[in-house]
Amino acid sequence: MIDYEEALRLVLAHADPRGAESVPVDAAAGRVLAQDVTARISSPPFDKSAMDGYAVRAEDVARLPAELDVIGQAFAGEPARVTVGPGQACVTTTGAPVPAGADTVVMVEHTEQAGEGRVRVLKLTGTNICPEGEDVRAGDVLLRAGQVMTPLRVGVAAMAGAERVEVVRLPTAALLCTGSEVVEPGAEPGPGHIYNSNGPMLLSLLAPLCRDVTYLGIVADDEAQLEEAVRRGLEADLLVVSGGVSMGQLDLVPAVLERCGVRQVFHKVTVKPGKPVFFGEAEGGGLVLGMPGNPVSCFVIFKLLAWPALAAMAGHSEPPPHFEEGRSAEGFANRGERMNVLPCRIERTTDGPLLTPLPHHGSADLAAPSSADGYLIVPRGAQRVDAGQRLRFFTI
Repeated sequence: MIDYEEALRLVLAHADPRGAESVPVDAAAGRVLAQDVTARISSPPFDKSAMDGYAVRAEDVARLPAELDVIGQAFAGEPARVTVGPGQACVTTTGAPVPAGADTVVMVEHTEQAGEGRVRVLKLTGTNICPEGEDVRAGDVLLRAGQVMTPLRVGVAAMAGAERVEVVRLPTAALLCTGSEVVEPGAEPGPGHIYNSNGPMLLSLLAPLCRDVTYLGIVADDEAQLEEAVRRGLEADLLVVSGGVSMGQLDLVPAVLERCGVRQVFHKVTVKPGKPVFFGEAEGGGLVLGMPGNPVSCFVIFKLLAWPALAAMAGHSEPPPHFEEGRSAEGFANRGERMNVLPCRIERTTDGPLLTPLPHHGSADLAAPSSADGYLIVPRGAQRVDAGQRLRFFTI
């Protein structure tokens, strides 16, 4: 057995990014850039009016009030077609190119009509012009490879003129559920059968993190059937196997994986629940994560190891889970031979997060932790947790 921190280190050491692809800029949110984004044009690309008003020469409005002849109009989206000369003004709108000859825009609120074709300037508040390239110069690198695309960064890339961006490819996954006792929801269970909660749960966890997910269904405790399904699953970047990885007579998965050319990296982690987890690497570079069959163990190991593996393969430099620190709301005894991962409620208080462990009946009891806000971590070796003791946790 190895500690969780070592298991996570080994998983991330094998979870390399899986190449790059080009996607439309408006579909890039949440993805990791694989290539810098460079501005095609300056922003603004011309001297731009920041206000509705009149474009004038500063020297003509040095003394106020000042009356000027209105010689034309400049609108946003159109080139300026007039040149402002001495004693002249041009009507302008916000975003319009500043006409040649003008170096100031007077806000319309600070003017009044002075007769047919004339305007009187009453007040001046700055130039009200956004100079060409004030925000960005053509050729500037605006976004760097490795950055996660947020909606704001999508806007930046679009502002730079990028129709498409290069991002790290999302990984593919395959899911295999094992056990002769497991039947799909909707089937009529026979004697000794249980419904497959792991399959739908894991599919819902995998879907938003992957390019596509292949569901291989439930395979009975039969080596030949398992080997056939495993070989299909190894075509994905990550094969997730639910059940069959412990030390029982029907825990056939590790031996089948070895026959299929999967090299074991570790088997068993000092985590409760989730001890008999298997992690390996296939000959083609794909990864395999074998999880315990108990559904809470399955969920915990997904969050602690599969989630960071998929995020790392998608290019994230700081993959989840992102642990926070809070205080235990109550004291309780703890069996300290493994790191204990307990469902909890999280109350955000002015003194920091307050963590209340939820009662449950072990790693098969999926209903109890379904109302949890997150999981708190009791360190390995701790025989008791005191009220107010600081503990790490992650949200779900």
